[in-house]
Amino acid sequence: MLNAGKDRLQQAGVPEPATDSELIWEYVSGMDKLHILLNKEQEVDTEAERHFRELIDIRSTRKPLQYITGVQNFMGMDFSVSENVLIPRQDTEILAEQVLSVLHLIGKNRIPSLLDLCCGSGCVGLAVRAIWKHVNVTLSDISEDAVALAKKNADQLHVDCDIIKGDLFENITERYDMIVSNPPYIESQTIEELMPEVRDFEPKLALDGASDGLAYYRRIVRESENYIKNEGYLFFEIGNHQAYDVQQLLVDTQYEDIHVVKDFSGNDRVIYGKRKPDVIS
Repeated sequence: MLNAGKDRLQQAGVPEPATDSELIWEYVSGMDKLHILLNKEQEVDTEAERHFRELIDIRSTRKPLQYITGVQNFMGMDFSVSENVLIPRQDTEILAEQVLSVLHLIGKNRIPSLLDLCCGSGCVGLAVRAIWKHVNVTLSDISEDAVALAKKNADQLHVDCDIIKGDLFENITERYDMIVSNPPYIESQTIEELMPEVRDFEPKLALDGASDGLAYYRRIVRESENYIKNEGYLFFEIGNHQAYDVQQLLVDTQYEDIHVVKDFSGNDRVIYGKRKPDVIS
């Protein structure tokens, strides 16, 4: 059955078809990898097989596995996902890790505050809050569906935070020690070139960064001066060719001590900087 699932997915051009076949069976059966390995000759329940083949057919349309199962692991935690939000990716864990590294510096003697803009499922802000207990976290997203999902994930992770619906800083009234965002940053004209799982299923609202991919960076950097504390930090996930342009935006808006961090493939993935002291009145 697993081989039949793999063959069906392979014919549809699904990357790593054998892995996805096993993951779909794990989801349907509740078995883990070890159980599957030790019981490959076990006869399969008819209803379970029917459900498995049904989900294999759905995955063959290139619908992402995470939208089928409704779950994605991020920073060792399971997050609920839906087609209304981007699927949390392993590369985005680097963003969360960099935020945590700075929290180790500024959170030793006080409780800092963090704003996660364009929060989607809430994975970055909620993971940081779950790991570093002494930080006040606010999440914000323009999508009502994303806000509802972030609230669901906060409840599942037993994390206390504020979750606000708004267009970037709309409805934000505080200043924060840290602002973090994984905004839409794909150039409009290249969205059609993305793999089908992204192009056809993930929300365009969370992908499209306008013609040069920088529209949201410009807005966030420009508007951040009204919402960031003196010597506060601004963090972004970026596309692999956007480091220079985003760095210039930060420098031009009185940010310094700028760092660019690469992902697991060696591409630029995260950039962050500190607001210059005494800039904010």
